[in-house]
Amino acid sequence: MASSSPNPAANPQQQPSRGHFLTLSGGLAPATVGVSYNGTLTVSGGTAPYNFDLSWGRLPSGLVLDQNSGTISGKPVRTGTSNFGVHVTDDKGLGGAHSFQITVSDATTVVVSVTPATATVPSTGTKQFSALVSNTPNVAVTWSASAGTISSAGLYQAPKVTVTTNATVTATSQADTTKSGTSSVTLTAASTSPLSITTSSLSAAMAGTSYSSTVSASGGTSPYSWSVASGTLPTGFSLQSSGSLSGTTTQTGPFSFTVSVADSSAPQQTATKSFTLTVNAGLTGTTISKSFFGADFNGSKVWPPTDGQNLSANLGGIRLWDDGVKWGQINTASAVYDWTALDKWLDRAQTAGADVLYSFGDTPQFAAASTPPGTCLSPGAYSCSPPTDVNKDGTGSDAYFQAFVTALVTHAAGRISFYELWNEPDYNGFWTGTQAQLVRMGKDAAAIIRALDPNAKILSPSAHGPTMATWFDGYVAAGGAPNFDIVNVHMRGQKGTNPTPEAFLTVWGQVQDELKARGLINLPVWDDEHGILKGEGLIDPDMLAGYVARSAILRASVGLQRQYVYTWDSPAPYGLQGNASGTAWNQVAGWLIGHTIGACTVSGTIYTCPIDNGQIVWDTAQTCSSGVCSTSNYTYPTTYVWHDDIIGARSALSGRTVPIGYKPILLENQ
Repeated sequence: MASSSPNPAANPQQQPSRGHFLTLSGGLAPATVGVSYNGTLTVSGGTAPYNFDLSWGRLPSGLVLDQNSGTISGKPVRTGTSNFGVHVTDDKGLGGAHSFQITVSDATTVVVSVTPATATVPSTGTKQFSALVSNTPNVAVTWSASAGTISSAGLYQAPKVTVTTNATVTATSQADTTKSGTSSVTLTAASTSPLSITTSSLSAAMAGTSYSSTVSASGGTSPYSWSVASGTLPTGFSLQSSGSLSGTTTQTGPFSFTVSVADSSAPQQTATKSFTLTVNAGLTGTTISKSFFGADFNGSKVWPPTDGQNLSANLGGIRLWDDGVKWGQINTASAVYDWTALDKWLDRAQTAGADVLYSFGDTPQFAAASTPPGTCLSPGAYSCSPPTDVNKDGTGSDAYFQAFVTALVTHAAGRISFYELWNEPDYNGFWTGTQAQLVRMGKDAAAIIRALDPNAKILSPSAHGPTMATWFDGYVAAGGAPNFDIVNVHMRGQKGTNPTPEAFLTVWGQVQDELKARGLINLPVWDDEHGILKGEGLIDPDMLAGYVARSAILRASVGLQRQYVYTWDSPAPYGLQGNASGTAWNQVAGWLIGHTIGACTVSGTIYTCPIDNGQIVWDTAQTCSSGVCSTSNYTYPTTYVWHDDIIGARSALSGRTVPIGYKPILLENQ
């Protein structure tokens, strides 16, 4: 749950931001001490299921918020007024927030509340108010206004004003005339300037993609009412009376129409203007889901994962490798299994709504030869050994590995969704056996997994880009391809290039060449371990944040189905936990999830990546140091009107250029 803040205006959840796409509402009635209370919040937009949390303030004592349904219920235990904020997220990680108030009285105190609590009414305009009276059978009220008049039914008539004026509407209980409720009203002066439409043009739309724009006016007297006077909108588009033009269409081409606006003055003023809206063909690329964003963790050191703004990490998947759950760490002796650490991680993943990828590796000592290979890395001297019951040519019983795979899948069927057949066997720190041995083990594991959990998918043993044409090719040549459903490659840049995120593209080319050569090009491709490593020279927080953002964007742009950063909780400054790199990860997730991204292109040092609602851009020639980042000026297409950065700040574009640097920015057309 987010931390409390006594001041709603100071709480970041209440400010407009790139991550909030949902509308949260709900008229919460007054409550009574000791009386059962039930109020439900309503969400518009997004994709169910939703998750509700308090973002600031407190509920009245005795009331609780159901995180799944948005229902506030219970029995209040004391009187008073509670102000609080609620934050909601949907199934794709999009969010929204709103502030609320609940007044609790005792059963003998009459309470009057007026809706709306605040209102803006134009000079000589009208507004309907309503009153809710609690704790008395006599719910009648007497209406009054400090300026203007109000009927017995609550219909307010504003006076004529020449300057903005404040007024109060009051509803007084007829059962107890000492009790009343109020609404604060702002009266806006009548405009003497002529009504005119100020929007000069409409940004282009894209077929198959949600579009939203607003036409604006000035002069006259607000509120305004908009309509289409002539011409035709694209099929699926509509113009609301508020001036909001939105919709989704499959049509393409230019559409010309005339809009009309009418104000609220007497006599009424009107204005018209003609527009041409161009709908371009849809973007060809990959639509990104939340599952694209996955992470490795290291030894249960940090949970739950959060970013630098203390917001939950946007993760669709968790990979289990360096978490104390390898083969030899679970299977501690023949037929002996310790599931404690594994179950902890499976429970965490379920709570976070993330699926689980399990990576095989770490031969236990009891299954290995008596003499260790001498090259094995953590967790033990025998971990890279082949089992003694699998011969170099792949014959033998393979009983040790089969027993472990059977026990693991039986224990975790339905909770582990993916299995990687071995971690980095192209390196003798993790495997010293033969291709034939590993193919045999993979064949046995695949048969067991597919029999015990048909819904699970299997990843190839993870090679690296340069070893795709050698080690991976040898694995496929030895008959390993039928063992896996997904090609998995660790795609860090090689030979000192990893600190440059774009080095991934070279590795991607190596992967594609091998898959084409082996006829595997139609299989999904994953990268379940990438990220900057200690000692690679990249330590500036801004540079690390930009590295994380560019790495994820580039992998999405080539059509990679999934990627996992290694690791979320690496020691500072390399991990993402609680820092700017985590915030960059979450912002990029907000940019991409539910959107289609096309292939990135480069011109000199400037990379541009098209998405269905804008463009992501950065300049590899720029750097950051000690909180200062250099920039160059980028001439952006005139269809874009907003600029978002990787800390969540949004600003309107102006002029013809925008500063770009090492850290990507998103240019949006809506």
